[in-house]
Amino acid sequence: MIRYLSWGCTQEQIIPFTAFLIIAESITVFSILRFNQIINPFTIYSVFIYIAGFSFLMISDRQIGYDLRFMLIIILSITCFITGGLVAMKTYKFSFKSYILPLSPRISLAFLLVLFVAGIGVFLIEVRQLGYLPILSLGNAEMYQELNENEVTALHNFIVLNSVLPAMFYILFKRKTIRFWQFLLLSLVCCFIIFNFFSRQIIVLFFFSMLVAYSYYKTIPMFRLLSIGTACVLVFIVLGKLRGSGTEAANSMTVNDFLKDYGDITKPTNIIETYLSLYGAVNLSTGNLIVHESQRDGYISYGVYTARPLITLLPINKAAIYPLQYSSYTRLGTYLVDPFLDFRWVGVICMNFLYGLFAMNSFKNYVSKNGEYYIVEWSLFIFCIFMCAFTNFFHMFFVAFFFIVNRIAIK
Repeated sequence: MIRYLSWGCTQEQIIPFTAFLIIAESITVFSILRFNQIINPFTIYSVFIYIAGFSFLMISDRQIGYDLRFMLIIILSITCFITGGLVAMKTYKFSFKSYILPLSPRISLAFLLVLFVAGIGVFLIEVRQLGYLPILSLGNAEMYQELNENEVTALHNFIVLNSVLPAMFYILFKRKTIRFWQFLLLSLVCCFIIFNFFSRQIIVLFFFSMLVAYSYYKTIPMFRLLSIGTACVLVFIVLGKLRGSGTEAANSMTVNDFLKDYGDITKPTNIIETYLSLYGAVNLSTGNLIVHESQRDGYISYGVYTARPLITLLPINKAAIYPLQYSSYTRLGTYLVDPFLDFRWVGVICMNFLYGLFAMNSFKNYVSKNGEYYIVEWSLFIFCIFMCAFTNFFHMFFVAFFFIVNRIAIK
């Protein structure tokens, strides 16, 4: 605390930061002791709670103070998510998987291979549009911008699917449907495809799904789990540096200095604090701004963000339905915004309760080993919770698409 006071942070900033820190640590300790699992819905969500507390410290010039409305949204969202999780802890596990007939091992493999080939085809089409293979152009300063500007269609989801296909192939390997070398070959191709697009979010999903898949069959020692976590953090940092490299000025700076310059951070932060500010606190400030603007303009979306997976399939103008100025996805306004835009306070309370309820239910089914289906399902919940400080992935089409593929292929 003395460190932040020396930066000029006031007691009005330190007090809520300390309160959220205590809450995050208390929930983490409680959940680890309760489940004997370091990775569970509450420990992952505690990361968001800590980031929310850290965001009260004015580290970046991009940050703004929160109004009372947004502070209540933060508090209610956290309270309702935890409440939903606690309710799921005390109730019976539920599942809809029994309502879908299982596929035979051969048909399941054939189905996944069709999706695998489709992903390769879409990958080749997008590389042709781009004009070069991204992984061979790391020194191109405009590469990441060109990747974002490269025109993609809904077929791009077949590329993103490669982030969870290795986990599904691993399940088939454990079922003895395929051999280890076949699993390894298929996974290497999937990794090559997803690493070519330098999307850290998708790479994070790949790591989560493989970690969860492996630990389903064999317990991972704590030291190895921490080593894997450290490796993931390093990959995240390195990819961030690669995305910003290419110019002489960027290449001559350390990762921390580069990110501080990019995020308008003037305080003497270390690399962790820089990331917490740039990819957490700044996003929460953006969320506060979006909520303020929607309230000022009288904008209510009446469920269109919750129904995004269905609306994505409709041949209508999406820009008219999802105005850019209220988009927590484009502007990175955290997951807090969409429920408020859809249903105001009812959305904040009910949607967060359901997020916590379904995440904890999936986790309970996973740890009880009620079926290998829960490997990918639980991985998707981990991903959505982990990305709460960025945007609301609970209602992204590709997440719903992965749920459906997993439901059909793995039973």
